[in-house]
This record gives sequence, structure tokens and C-alpha cells, in this order.
Amino acid sequence: MKIAAIVCEYNPFHKGHQFHIEETLRQSGADAIIAIMSGNYVQRGDVAIYPKHLRAKAALLGGADLVLELPSVYSTGSAEFFAKGAVETLSSLGIADTLSFGAETPDSKILTQIATLLATEPLEFAQALKKHSSQGISFPSARAKAIGEILGSNAEKVISEPNNILAIEYCKALFKSGSEITPLPIQRTGANHDSIISDGSIASATLIRDLLVSGHAQDAHIYMPYFTKDIFADKPIHSIKALEKSILCELVKIPTEKLKKISDVSEGLENRIKDAAISSSNLDELIESVKTKRYTHSRVRRIILSAFLGITDSDRKASPRYIKILDHNETGQKIIAAAKKASTLPIVRNTSQVNKLNDPQIKSLWERERIFDKIYEMTEI
Repeated sequence: MKIAAIVCEYNPFHKGHQFHIEETLRQSGADAIIAIMSGNYVQRGDVAIYPKHLRAKAALLGGADLVLELPSVYSTGSAEFFAKGAVETLSSLGIADTLSFGAETPDSKILTQIATLLATEPLEFAQALKKHSSQGISFPSARAKAIGEILGSNAEKVISEPNNILAIEYCKALFKSGSEITPLPIQRTGANHDSIISDGSIASATLIRDLLVSGHAQDAHIYMPYFTKDIFADKPIHSIKALEKSILCELVKIPTEKLKKISDVSEGLENRIKDAAISSSNLDELIESVKTKRYTHSRVRRIILSAFLGITDSDRKASPRYIKILDHNETGQKIIAAAKKASTLPIVRNTSQVNKLNDPQIKSLWERERIFDKIYEMTEI
């Protein structure tokens, strides 16, 4: 059986996602799809609008055969850590042939070329990055300019596109791990990433979430496959806004030294966060107070969520210790059976199976994820 994998959030599942699955099957010639999906927390530093079990069900109806969970320590990280956790999870299975992902530039050659440069970090690149970083611009902008100096203006343009950034990180993670999995970039169609304007029948997840939150579910479902209405209809939606007082409270009381160990905190940002938490009255105000040219909105949101959940830099740098099954169909069951023979990590679906492993570290990580899930339940609005 030839198997392709897709790393996803499906927040929520829409027609663009279904198109991606269909194109992955067509272009790869795969017989089955594994989706490695963010759980209840997502990469933009937010909670998922619908719980993971509902999103996994939508993924199966949309063409996936097996849905695995990407743990929160990776799903809430930067593109680098998001990709690292997903690729290490996939590689450990030992059964996937292809990793498919959306990109504005579906040219695996240029994406791999940039990824190799970032993975090897030659001296000339390090010097160029240092030069541009000293100009006070954001890290992504400084990195893009440094890449442009080494590989040319086209490469700088490529890495400036949001989906290309994540695509390059997938290629980099594959390169660094020595994986034989083939990267397959699929041309992104329809509305741009984070666009609040639809393009025909395909809209961004951002626009769909905005419609759902504002009470226009009927309009949102225009951009989602017909089967999602039965899954999501009348289900409560979730928002990090429900936790904003708790988040502010946690940031006010957390010791600065502990805040310093939170993933992505550097250059004294812990002091800026602490001051902002004390003076802010809501989450938006807090983010605006912390944001700088070097620390973008999305980066600040991820840092704040990581601080609230207690995710440290060492947490993100560690490799996955287990693989969690969220849902599967009949073909997915066959994939699980094959993976259990090839995987270098234990494959589990419930606490009982985790306890049987008799591994204290896995149990600790599993219990922490259960705590995160319990907190997520409090974000219902």
C-alpha cells in the first residue's frame, strides 16, 4: 500500500482541504492518506474552533483514512517546531512514502534548495542573517533578505509567502532527519492564507472562523463540504477569548525567571510580557503591548499561549515519545496494523494503553496533554 501523509489543522475542514486531499491522491498515486492533525491548540497561538474529535471525523469523510494527533507542544510552536514534530511523528511510523503540503510555489526544487540552506546554515548565510537582524526588522524578514543574498531574489520572494514558509520547514525537517519520504508541494488554490475575502467556492479558514464566531454559520458552510454541516451544526464553538482573564492572571503571577524559559522568549522579552500583563485589561491589549517589529502578532500569540500552558523551549526541542490515534476508517485500521510492525514509537489511543507501556515519561506527557484538553473545554463560548 502506497501511503501519503498530510500535516494539517482543519480548523475547520473546508473545500480547499478536500481539494488538497484529492490532489495528493492524484499526484502521488497513493492508496491511502494519513493526516497528522493539530489537537485542540493550533499554530496561530489559539484554540481550535471545534474539538479535535469532530475535526478528525470531518477529515475522514473528506478523504483521509487515519488521523493522528500532533501534540500541543508542536502544534502551538513556530513553523520550525510545528514541522519538526510532524515530520518526526511521520518518520517514526516507517510506512509513509510521501509528505504532501500546500504551497504558493509548488516547486519542490526551490523549496528544497532553501530548506537545505537553512538546515546547513553556512557562514555566509549566518553573516547575512546577522546583518539584517541588526536592522531591527522581524526575524522572518531578516531571514528572507539573507536567503535572497545567497540564492537570489526569487528565493527571497518564495520564503516570504506564508504557506511556502511552512512548506520549506517540512523540507528542512525531512533533510535534517535523513528521511527518504518524498516532499510533494500542492499548488494552493482559492483565497490567500488568512484572507477575509473568498475566492469563489473556496475561502480561507480565517474567513470561515470569522463567520462562525459572528453567528453566520449558514454563510460559513457555503465554503465547507456538505458533510461538515452534520458534524459541526449546532456544536459550540471555542475561542481563546474565554480564557483571557485566566491568561492575564497567569502571566501576572508567573515568575520572570520562569517566563524566560518559555519557548521563543529571548532578548529580555520576559520583562516586556510581565509589564504588559500587569497593565493590560484584555488579551488584544496584551498582544499589542508586547508586539514589536521583531516580534510579530503571531509570534507573540504563540508565546503567550505557551506561557499560559507552561510549554518551555526544552519541551519543543524534545522529540515525540508516542503517537496518538484520533480516528480512522477501515483502510486506516490496516495502516495502523502495518505501522505497529514498523514504528519506532508506541502507537496508542487511550489511557489504558499508555499505562500498559509502563513508561513514566510517556505517561507524564500523556497526562499533560489531557490537562491541556481539559483547559480547552473551558474555551467553549
